[in-house]
Amino acid sequence: MTTNWTEKNLPDLTGKVIIITGANSGTGFAATKFMSAKGATIVMACRNPEKANQALQNIKNENPDARLDFIQIDLASLASIKQFSKEFKKRYASLDILINNAGMSQTPDIKTEDGFEMQMGVNHLGHFALTGLLMDRLVNSKDSRVVTMSSMNHMQGVMNLNNLFLEGEYHQMKAYEQSKLANLLFSYELSRRLAQAGVSVESIAAHPGFVKSNIMKTNEYTKRSFGFTLMFNIFDLLLAMTPSMGSLGIMRAATDRTLKNGEYVGPTKMGGFRGFPELMNSSEGSYNEKDAEKLWEISEELTGVKYVI
Repeated sequence: MTTNWTEKNLPDLTGKVIIITGANSGTGFAATKFMSAKGATIVMACRNPEKANQALQNIKNENPDARLDFIQIDLASLASIKQFSKEFKKRYASLDILINNAGMSQTPDIKTEDGFEMQMGVNHLGHFALTGLLMDRLVNSKDSRVVTMSSMNHMQGVMNLNNLFLEGEYHQMKAYEQSKLANLLFSYELSRRLAQAGVSVESIAAHPGFVKSNIMKTNEYTKRSFGFTLMFNIFDLLLAMTPSMGSLGIMRAATDRTLKNGEYVGPTKMGGFRGFPELMNSSEGSYNEKDAEKLWEISEELTGVKYVI
């Protein structure tokens, strides 16, 4: 019988520097709270300064000793990602864990500042660029890790490598599913490149399960129909886990030393909707090495970021 992995399994993180994108709400906020309670310095990489500072203050009110820092980042802007990277390197000489957690879901067909389809731009390309720009810090920190958040929705994902932004055939959900599949292709390809380079950095992927969060609800770009909102609220009520429970996958991927480079963890009960994080397999398509290599090439070309490994 396996024991369930919970926040109680977190090791002492004193002296560790951790970046969490989207740290001001949902699973990112829960992970920030739990990991800072274990002594880590958490750099909250968030887009909205007001929300980030409020979230930071909320944690400080509960735990005055929490070591928290906020550096603004907009993953829909390569200029902002580069600025974040510069600012982080000014403040920190090491990076133990990078958690690529922030995400956009089911936006209309809108573009990022650099002309990328919004979901692929934020969920994959933004994190691809960020990880690449911080790779020197990760390589210079012993046994560091990159954690990339995917979703059970990757199972329906199809990579359209000839038309990554689905120009002329855009569909909100298909774009989301493709971006989440891209997260896994990236995580696995990164793990292979790290192993080949012989560095001690590991790449591990995770998914949160079905969590009470705002990602699927109305956002600044998307207004939901009454029917969708009603149906979603019923699902939310019956199935959704708390953000604290949803953050366990991220935290296990970040800190459990029994996990190996290139693995994937998340809830497995009820089709992956609920449960404690366990080691699992992702879809067949996510292990396609040719797709992963091609996506890597496209990502380098689009972002202009080349990895130092």
